[in-house]
Amino acid sequence: MPATRTFLVNNNYVSLMGWKQIISDSNHFHLIGTSESLKEIAPMDGASNHLILADLSKDGHKSLPQIAQLILQPNVDVLLVVELTDHTLIQELKEMGIRGILTTHCDAQEIKTALESIRLGKRFYCGDILDVLIKPPTQEKSPKADEILSNREIEVLECVVKGLTTNQIAEELHVSTHTINSHRKNMLKKLNLTSPVELIVYAVKSGIIDL
Repeated sequence: MPATRTFLVNNNYVSLMGWKQIISDSNHFHLIGTSESLKEIAPMDGASNHLILADLSKDGHKSLPQIAQLILQPNVDVLLVVELTDHTLIQELKEMGIRGILTTHCDAQEIKTALESIRLGKRFYCGDILDVLIKPPTQEKSPKADEILSNREIEVLECVVKGLTTNQIAEELHVSTHTINSHRKNMLKKLNLTSPVELIVYAVKSGIIDL
């Protein structure tokens, strides 16, 4: 099998030199050029196998249009290096059909293994990338109602659930009706609700108030 014509895209000089050394150490790859951006890559000769090793840690999502154009060309594969923290980009690249993804933390051996896997028509996602793809995105825990509302607001809410009027609540808590109305408005705003009825339903469903 002829050596795979390889193009490197990296705007970090030290990293690029390391990549060049990896390519020169293998008889399976032939370096045909380098650039600092995917935009600088000219259309490839479809008669030969090409592999593009590109660092996306700087451009990220901005590079997606260029990547889409590259993978549509015949006999062109791409191996991409991304920031591990950019989970959205990693998912998008997988959905595009990218067969090789590494992180900026991968060592020389992982890069060599990835290059060889892609050359042989296989997939290669490093361990960190696989963790991102396998594990669902961590969802932030929504704060509980009793963590959002103040103690006084909870007292007002208890009275509302009991069916007390504004005047009755004011008398019960020894405050003005204006204060009670302010608490009502603040609770609706904090909980993203629009009416006293929604407030009561929310209070019961969330368990903050027991009937």
